[in-house]
Amino acid sequence: MVNLFTYLNLLNEFFSSHFQINTILDGDKKDITGKGDIMYPLANIEYLDKMVRGGEDAYRFEIIIADLSTDESELTIINDCNSIADDLINWFEDTSKFEELELVSNVTIKPFTDSFGDRVSGVTFTITMTGFRKSCSNSIPISQ
Repeated sequence: MVNLFTYLNLLNEFFSSHFQINTILDGDKKDITGKGDIMYPLANIEYLDKMVRGGEDAYRFEIIIADLSTDESELTIINDCNSIADDLINWFEDTSKFEELELVSNVTIKPFTDSFGDRVSGVTFTITMTGFRKSCSNSIPISQ
C-alpha cells in the first residue's frame, strides 16, 4: 500500500543517490538552522499535507535545495539547484518502477537567498505525488 513513508523513502532514495547532494533533511524548514552537521549542498523534504480525491491519494511536499553562496556565486548556485530540481522531476517521469505512482509535473521552482545560520541560495518548490487509494470498509478497526 502506498503511504506517506513510500513517498518519503522515494524522495530520500533520489537525493541519496544524487552526486550533487551531500545532506538530506526531513522536516520543517525552520529546523534547518538547528542542524550543526550540514554539508552543502542540501535537500530538505517537508511533508505538507494529503488530499483524498476519488480513488487516489495526493501527497504534497515542499522541497528546498540549497548551497552556500556569496553575492558573486548566487546565480550559479540557483542555476545548479534548478538542475537538481529538474533531475528529480525527470527521475519520477522516466522511471518505470513508479507504475502506481505519479508526480504531478506542473511544478513552479522559486529561487531564494537566505540565511540558515549560513548564507545560502537555492530553490524551493512544492511537488504533488499521487497514488491509488485502497478503500475497504471491512478493514476499518471499529466495533460492529
